[in-house]
Amino acid sequence: MLGAAIGDSASSRRMIIREATKQEREFLFRKAYQVWHKSRTLEEYIKDNSKEDAFGTRFVIDQDGQLVSSLIVLKLEPIMGKKVYGIGSVLTPKPHTGKGYATILLENRISKIEKDEDAFIFLYSDIDPDFYRRLGFRLLPQELQKKVQSPCMVRCGEMCWDKLIRVSIDRIPEYF
Repeated sequence: MLGAAIGDSASSRRMIIREATKQEREFLFRKAYQVWHKSRTLEEYIKDNSKEDAFGTRFVIDQDGQLVSSLIVLKLEPIMGKKVYGIGSVLTPKPHTGKGYATILLENRISKIEKDEDAFIFLYSDIDPDFYRRLGFRLLPQELQKKVQSPCMVRCGEMCWDKLIRVSIDRIPEYF
């Protein structure tokens, strides 16, 4: 099993970060649908979001058999010869919200990406962007924003940032 065990200092519980199973993806789609349905039926939502599994991997934190947080890491088209990843569908189901699970999962996945390469990591924030700023993401300048209600953010090195903010908006990934 692909996963990393993390001790929870607040209790004797252990968290495992691993890929979501097919059955878990169905559960995650149902939970995410409650937040991001965008006037679609559940079936339409599942169909649309299942397409991402072709170029992405869904990860979860499993704590004592419960899924306490999840996200998807997408492999996107390169920009300026650099690999590009997207992080989407960051979800922490109730009653697990506010306990730091999403932060743990995000930090884990970001460190895996950055361990091997200098890359662009994009996300569209459907929450207060300050949450992602704490993790090193920056808001793209207004002229590179594609979706006002969900601002695009990126995490990358300073030299890459200086080049990225000069590209055409067409090079910025679409909302995912």
